[in-house]
Amino acid sequence: MYTKYIKQFFDLFFATLFIILLSPLLSIVFIILLLTTKDSPIYKQDRVGQYGKIFKIYKFRTLPKNTPILVGQARVKIRNRVSPFARFLRNTSIDELPQLWNVLQGDMSIIGPRPVVPQEAKLVALRTASGAINVKPGITGLAQVKGRKKLNDRQKADYDAIYSQRISAKEDLLILILTLPIIVERDGMKKFFQKKH
Repeated sequence: MYTKYIKQFFDLFFATLFIILLSPLLSIVFIILLLTTKDSPIYKQDRVGQYGKIFKIYKFRTLPKNTPILVGQARVKIRNRVSPFARFLRNTSIDELPQLWNVLQGDMSIIGPRPVVPQEAKLVALRTASGAINVKPGITGLAQVKGRKKLNDRQKADYDAIYSQRISAKEDLLILILTLPIIVERDGMKKFFQKKH
């Protein structure tokens, strides 16, 4: 049986492992941002967590300080105006890696519904209605491997509900395995490898 304690061990094990393995990358990105931005390389933002509790999420900074929180097409437009390096961090999801610390703190899991900003009220309401809000948010999840940004709120919520109803070690490992090729296939990573090879 995949109890909450086994899932906690899964989270702590993989979060620690990834921090160790990715520490050179994390350090390089931190230093580059430290040298190229006037703001802190790491920023915190309110996100909706388990049971609707608000927590602070960690991310590498890719937008200027005091950028307004936007959703939908407005968010897409402002993201298109970021620097090439910031866009690379976003396209490859490297900007999300500091969330490994959120996992160690217990606010997030490795696998679970992606944490959203409180302004995404429709998605929060859909998750609440389905019970998916009772699951810890994750760095990656079923909706991410099924389409990510191509999905609308209803589709995301449906996948979040499916995951919350069938959480298992097999499901978590499968989602974790499926996440890597999806990251590699994203535009930012593909362009990087095309230039290198």
